[in-house]
Amino acid sequence: MFITVAICTHNRAESLRRALDSLVAMKVAGDLEWEVVIVNNNSTDHTDHVIGEYPGRLPIRREFQPQPGHSNARNRAIDAAKGEYIVWTDDDVLVDTNWLKAYAEAFRQWPEAAVFGGRIIPRFEPPAAKWVVESELILEGAYARRDFGSDTQPLCLAKYRIPFGANFAIRTKEQRTFRYDPNLGLAPNRRRYGDEYDVIERLLESGATGYWIPSAKVKHCIGQDKQTTRYVVDYYTAVGETEAFRTSAAVSATRFWFGVPRRLWPRLLKRYLFYRWHRLVSPPTVWVERLKRYAETLGALKYWWYRPRSCS
Repeated sequence: MFITVAICTHNRAESLRRALDSLVAMKVAGDLEWEVVIVNNNSTDHTDHVIGEYPGRLPIRREFQPQPGHSNARNRAIDAAKGEYIVWTDDDVLVDTNWLKAYAEAFRQWPEAAVFGGRIIPRFEPPAAKWVVESELILEGAYARRDFGSDTQPLCLAKYRIPFGANFAIRTKEQRTFRYDPNLGLAPNRRRYGDEYDVIERLLESGATGYWIPSAKVKHCIGQDKQTTRYVVDYYTAVGETEAFRTSAAVSATRFWFGVPRRLWPRLLKRYLFYRWHRLVSPPTVWVERLKRYAETLGALKYWWYRPRSCS
């Protein structure tokens, strides 16, 4: 068996170094062939210098994708991968010492399955913001927290039992058929998510099967810059924009005010006022949920407001 570990990176050289150090520390069976493909998505920092430190320590290859955008970088990794499976992770994680071993064992145990996913555990840079820690379960998307328990179980769209982008694997044969949509994923001047979800959704809807592999664990490093209400608003605004983009065809038949679905205007005001009230009187587990809903509505409204001036 040959496995490709793929990481796409843009201007996070030192974070990438930390992730690669965790790959070096892994326990890898002697009979397992593997490679690490790093896609430099047009970085302007010292990313290439960091990658150049690891030949001899890792079976590493550097690829370059000049066209910005997370989905473009992922598609470049697909084209470059030599493995039978592609195991995806990010440049801001620390992989567990048995991470790749757990995936390899799962691939052998379920050869008919096409997609797999594992645990993502947030690792907050200290001192961690108290309200963030208290709201960790509510903010699972913002911090890529994923944990369906200690039992292996089938992936399932209906129960939203699907992996997140920092820790999942797809058999290369299927991955080359189901590529990443360049209209989704982070890109310059655009915060839009859902590129991994879109691929996994299409895969499972096609009849492919997959499994939750709890022993395939990574830690997601959360810096101080992401432990703020500003980050939460930015993240869930992007989530709202993404959902509006994905459902735009179905919504286009509704009534509009000033280019925006009419229902969004009162919803935005209501959710903003609810958030401000609960921020004053409620614990973080309540007001953070209200903040999320407000930001998602704001994102949907912004998508429609700017759509006439957008090529999306």
